Amino acid sequence: MKRLPFYIVLLALTFLAPIKRVDVGQLQPVEAVFLVRQGEAVTLTTDTGDTGQGSTALEALYDLKETTPAVIYLDTAEYLVLSESAAQDVQALRDYLKGSVRVCYMDGEVGPEKAVQYLNVHAKLPKLKRWKAGDELPILTNEKIIEKSENNA
Repeated sequence: MKRLPFYIVLLALTFLAPIKRVDVGQLQPVEAVFLVRQGEAVTLTTDTGDTGQGSTALEALYDLKETTPAVIYLDTAEYLVLSESAAQDVQALRDYLKGSVRVCYMDGEVGPEKAVQYLNVHAKLPKLKRWKAGDELPILTNEKIIEKSENNA
């Protein structure tokens, strides 16, 4: 009987606590994330055409989430395509992407829609959870995936 007031308060807090709810229709599922660093600027683009910019990868991610009318849903991402200069920025995104996301470098500007189509069919890429900056990665060009060893030949 002495615990009854405690349980009533706990129950009231459970139902009165603010819960952020999202309508499923507002979700923008993402299949690929493109990360580019040019000097001090970082650009994060999705295959859906949404873009965020900042001086760090996290700032670019927050900008992406703020400027996109829908709710960006990164749990569906399958690929992380990055410029070699952005390799240092990947660590900041690990908490926001699944460990099973496949990673590759890109050479030049790669069209997101065609890149995803190509990667879905042809790519056998390392997973994010096993990759760290400095490790070699295949390179995606506008035409195909080039293995790092082919590129050096």
